[in-house]
Amino acid sequence: MKQKIQFKSYTREKLEALLRRIELDHPARMEIERSLRSIKSGDWGERSLDYYTSFLNMEDYVICQGLRLLSSNNYHFQIDTLLLHSNFILILEVKNMAGTLKFDTKYNQLIQEVGGREEVYKDPIQQVNHQHYQFLKWLENFQFPVNIPIQSYVIVANDRAKIVPLNNEESLSKKVIRTTKLLDCIHNLQSTHQKEILSTKQLKKITKLFIKHHKPANPDLLKKYNIKTQDLLTGVHCPQCASLPMKRVHGKWVCLTCKFSSKSAHLKALQDYFLLINSTITNHQVREYLHINSVAGANYILKKLNLPHQGTTSNRTYLLESLDPHQSTKLIKSHKKSLPD
Repeated sequence: MKQKIQFKSYTREKLEALLRRIELDHPARMEIERSLRSIKSGDWGERSLDYYTSFLNMEDYVICQGLRLLSSNNYHFQIDTLLLHSNFILILEVKNMAGTLKFDTKYNQLIQEVGGREEVYKDPIQQVNHQHYQFLKWLENFQFPVNIPIQSYVIVANDRAKIVPLNNEESLSKKVIRTTKLLDCIHNLQSTHQKEILSTKQLKKITKLFIKHHKPANPDLLKKYNIKTQDLLTGVHCPQCASLPMKRVHGKWVCLTCKFSSKSAHLKALQDYFLLINSTITNHQVREYLHINSVAGANYILKKLNLPHQGTTSNRTYLLESLDPHQSTKLIKSHKKSLPD
């Protein structure tokens, strides 16, 4: 098979867009920044696995990151990393958390202690066990063999984190592992499960179904953080110094701060519009949002983008789906043997 699939999250891109579009002193800014740091930390944790999985014979595996599917009871479930092999399946719940991590299996909680402060989280062991159950049901729903062995682990990706079992130490050591132990666990699965359950044809079919049925989380962040559309900053950011807004001069965008010019700086602005405001836009809305005075100038930008549209010339609405950062699934054919920065 030799395939790796990375499913991106709208959440990170929306948070980044939102930070570009609110004032520095906005009351929700600190909370949004915390959420973005948490997302980035999780992404780093998942990428840290790439170094270890790069040593696998990739002809034998399909690796998916960030897969989100609809379960049999109409609830979505997400798997951080999923490894498909013809003989077994491996589900990984990645936690890139610092400090002391106290696993309490009696009360089903994870207690993180950093800098003298404690924070309580859901039990990641329960999380990955539930993902295991839901994925098994998903396979059954699409009539794939459900007798295939499925193993699941919680991966602690932060090398400096201290793992402390508050109870059930022996069972915990079999379920919670560090990234450095991942290859040993996979090689053990390879030696233990040598009977082929899924054919190459079935693996290809499952992979196609993943791409077809993956449903990325797409939260309404304006509603979540109680931000009104009219509170968002408008205009085109300078790609060079991030100043706002750039000015449209003779078909180019010119930064009034650093004098940098660009013909395509509006693309990022329109992508922010798509992520935060609406998937459609009119000529009037383009002029207001990009700070363009001319109807013809806005029309020129829209025509150059070759966007699908609806309605007559006077009330035409343009569809921005082509600016969707999730239009194509990222397929990776090879791995570099290097740890993430």
